[in-house]
Amino acid sequence: MVATLVALVIGELSIRLLRLAPEFKSIDLAQEDCVYQRSTNPLLGFELKANYRNADPDFIASYERTNAHGQRDKERSVQCTNDVLRVVVLGDSVVEGHGLAEDEIISRQWEDLYTDDSTEVLNFGVSAYCTLAEIELLETKALPFDPDVVVVLFVENDFDNFNREAFSLGEASPKPVPVKWLFRRSHVFRLAAIRLNLFHFGAETDPVRWNKKAIGDNNVVEGFKRLKALADREGFQPLIAIWPRFLDNDIVDTPLVSDDDPTPLAERLASMHGLPSARLSILFERHRTQTEGVDNPRRYYSSGDGLHPSSHGAAVAAAGLKELLEELETGALVVGDAPSPEAQTSPIAIAQSLGKAEPDYSRVYHSQGVALLRDGKTAEAIEQFQRALVEDPGHAGANGNLGLAYKRLGKPDEAKRFFQRAIELRDDFVQAHFNLASLLVEGGDSSAALPLFRRTIEIDPKHTDALNLLGMELGKARKFAEAQVYLERAVTIEPEFSEAHNNLGTVFAAKGELGKALRQFKEAVRTDPTNRGARARLKQVQSMLGKQRSSSDDATHSQNSGIGTPDDKPSP
Repeated sequence: MVATLVALVIGELSIRLLRLAPEFKSIDLAQEDCVYQRSTNPLLGFELKANYRNADPDFIASYERTNAHGQRDKERSVQCTNDVLRVVVLGDSVVEGHGLAEDEIISRQWEDLYTDDSTEVLNFGVSAYCTLAEIELLETKALPFDPDVVVVLFVENDFDNFNREAFSLGEASPKPVPVKWLFRRSHVFRLAAIRLNLFHFGAETDPVRWNKKAIGDNNVVEGFKRLKALADREGFQPLIAIWPRFLDNDIVDTPLVSDDDPTPLAERLASMHGLPSARLSILFERHRTQTEGVDNPRRYYSSGDGLHPSSHGAAVAAAGLKELLEELETGALVVGDAPSPEAQTSPIAIAQSLGKAEPDYSRVYHSQGVALLRDGKTAEAIEQFQRALVEDPGHAGANGNLGLAYKRLGKPDEAKRFFQRAIELRDDFVQAHFNLASLLVEGGDSSAALPLFRRTIEIDPKHTDALNLLGMELGKARKFAEAQVYLERAVTIEPEFSEAHNNLGTVFAAKGELGKALRQFKEAVRTDPTNRGARARLKQVQSMLGKQRSSSDDATHSQNSGIGTPDDKPSP
């Protein structure tokens, strides 16, 4: 016992002197309202919380709810009646529904197409999962639901051999107090706990490394192999549905086998493993040709990033998947011709090469910064955003949020530099355009702000804040007709937008249309009784209308000179 104690002391001192153990930092950045939690399964890394609820979700790190089984879906019974066809949909954030409300996601819209309740479509999508993780989720969570059909919605980044973690997550499992004390105080215990993953400390210290090690170096090939084995064993029908990339002028499949072979690599790998597959790009392209107004596939079918579906895109995908399911049931959808054994080496090698990307924690640092900025901890947020840029200098979101943080600290020059950098990195970064425009307005440079507001609205036609501020600045420049157009759009989109009603009333007043101004000021006060400017302008216009009624001369004067003298004229 003495010898063991002495050895431990020597080991502790040696590890401290050599600095072999990583420095301890208290982990207190886990986001309580995040929908994800750490998983003890290394192939998964993280998973959705069960019975999660959030009254104010952001549809990125939080959603309205999850069911009792930890999926973003309606409540499901494990047991299913024999006359109901049960479909499990696997995938990453495209299936999970990144940026969409629950009734807009692909699986829900697909199930809603069956008005006779003959088919259930279960959502087993988890953001950032690769193919092998999706099949692991199928085996550990979805198979108890006894699916008849399993659809894997294959996305181009499924070739990454790790699950990209984007949020700061808590512990995988509770730890005894003495264990936590030892981890804080003892370097030898900390080193052993991390190296050997004792009490899951290794996975929590560097979760993506542990996840990457578990997944291996060719997850798609391994995932397809496991899917085929599970389908044969469990008796369900598999289908690989290949998700396209949406460009401004085109809808494409990527990656392809080669420049000389335009076959999607996922399709070739599926046929090698005896799995039927289908390209959703064909269905989207057909919809595009049959639908007026789809000039830009990226803006129409995606949320703007070319990957995640918009509500329109999810609806088209749902209808297309329903059609593919019918073809699968009738035998019209068959497995493609597998290449010869000699030709199979190339697709496997290509898939392996595509998985060479290395994980970084820029997304985690960025999300931590966003949480800190939301909590008013601006200096700490800046530190996290800077760490994100060390990992990924081209992270547009980190640049944009650094600009916002410096703006809050009253450092406009630094803020302007980061906003401009964010726009350089991503020309369609709507919030960076808006924030830079707002900063320029605050600095008195309205002329430079106007094109940025216009660009914001071009990217997001429903950006009511940009519509309001653009209308206000145009009003200040006495361009009343143009200002009226933007402000009317703002209040049409958001009828409860008090300040937009106030600014629209001011424009009408400046044009001498006092009756219309009165209605807008009343709306401004109704929607926000604390809006002092609107209340003051309302009283002012009411007084002027009263004078008009009592004197025709006063009315004529008001019509000729707008709203009155400069002293009683509401300014936009």
